[in-house]
Amino acid sequence: MTGNGEALRLAIELLHVPSRVRQVRMDPLPEGVAFLLGIAAGDSSAMREAIRTTDRPTEVIRDAAAFFIEQILLEAQSDSYRVLGASPNATPSELRHNMALLIKWLHPDSAREGPQSVFVNRVTMAWDDLKTPERRAAYDRAKETLTQKSRPKHRRQKRPRRDPRKLVPRRSAENGLLRRAILFLFGGLRT
Repeated sequence: MTGNGEALRLAIELLHVPSRVRQVRMDPLPEGVAFLLGIAAGDSSAMREAIRTTDRPTEVIRDAAAFFIEQILLEAQSDSYRVLGASPNATPSELRHNMALLIKWLHPDSAREGPQSVFVNRVTMAWDDLKTPERRAAYDRAKETLTQKSRPKHRRQKRPRRDPRKLVPRRSAENGLLRRAILFLFGGLRT
């Protein structure tokens, strides 16, 4: 699978192996996230294509898309681009399209089980950050400033590795007393 299929394949994999979620959260978003958003939002043509390319039942595909969105896009540490399922170089129309699909998926009138509507605020806040060129530029500047502040100003020098054959065990007075006490208790030391 390529293009749309990459995100779908990953979503299905995460549904079956949720222990990979932590790693995927750190990775860049795969190609085809908008396709997953379409599946979640109920786009019948996207669902037909997903069924055709994966040979999976509708429920599995829908559950995988929802799981991916909740665990990867709407995770608490996600920035506004990731919440909208896009990269920082996404066009305004891509951002708007993804936002519309997310809102459709989150709408309370959707025939779904679960409280996904709690994520509406995250999506609307992300869209608010990025909806105009001015807001997007301000968001990008603020994000860059935060990134620069979180970077260490200087790197600590790494210590050279020591040759383990040259390491001499250090003996302290405490180690000597402890050793003597143990030997005395077990009969190895005569006083």
